[in-house]
Amino acid sequence: MMLTLSVLYFADNSIKAEFIPSSSAEETFGPHVNPIKTSRTHQELHKELLLAHKKGKGLCSKPELQQVLERRRKEQTRKAEGAQARTPLEEELLKRQKKNTEQEGERVREEAQLMEFVRVRQNLKKIQAFHKTTNS
Repeated sequence: MMLTLSVLYFADNSIKAEFIPSSSAEETFGPHVNPIKTSRTHQELHKELLLAHKKGKGLCSKPELQQVLERRRKEQTRKAEGAQARTPLEEELLKRQKKNTEQEGERVREEAQLMEFVRVRQNLKKIQAFHKTTNS
């Protein structure tokens, strides 16, 4: 057995509250009706969803943002694969380009070493000249 609270408000601002024994809440308050489910638009939408589900169309399981991100990722992978699928001529040109850049880098390093050698030699000449003038 279930107890339900009954509250009565009177015109003279007095309140009377009492517990009433009942077997269910529906007996006391009446059947619970959801106003959203009884609306016509909700019923039509529900029917449409059921028909779409029966046809196998269904709603998208992923949000729109996630779908867009996946589409972009696929496009990027396609572009990367397209870049990898090169013709033999393109591969040969890329090899030559790499070789030329490596040679250029080596040349720059050698020039830097040579310039350092020249600076050291010039410093030595200055030191020798200074010692000759001080010793004389």
